[in-house]
Amino acid sequence: MSLNRLHPRYRALIYAALGLLFLSGLLWQTGWERSLLMKIHGAAAMATLVLLGTLLARHVPAGWSAGTNRISGVAVLVASAWLSITGYALYYSGSDALRYWAGETHFWIGIGGAALFGLHLRRSAPA
Repeated sequence: MSLNRLHPRYRALIYAALGLLFLSGLLWQTGWERSLLMKIHGAAAMATLVLLGTLLARHVPAGWSAGTNRISGVAVLVASAWLSITGYALYYSGSDALRYWAGETHFWIGIGGAALFGLHLRRSAPA
């Protein structure tokens, strides 16, 4: 077992928040209940940002020092930063062109970010 492995309850919180983000984002694309899904997505995003902050305080530095999963970890962090920036742009931008571009990249980076997160988990799973 990795010395940097997260507590099971904490992992469950992360999985729940990220799962809610992923599902609400996918369902939003279908056009079904967009107003409700945007509220769920926003709440899950805020929870995820708090959880990400706690990961940055301990999990990320410990993993970096141990030299484990650096590439997948950095990729997840870059995707998270991009999603935060484009999410902000989607909510606050007054420009239709910027909102369109932010929306398209937000969706595709969200899909890719989920895959990167899965890769990061797979690489850190006990043998």
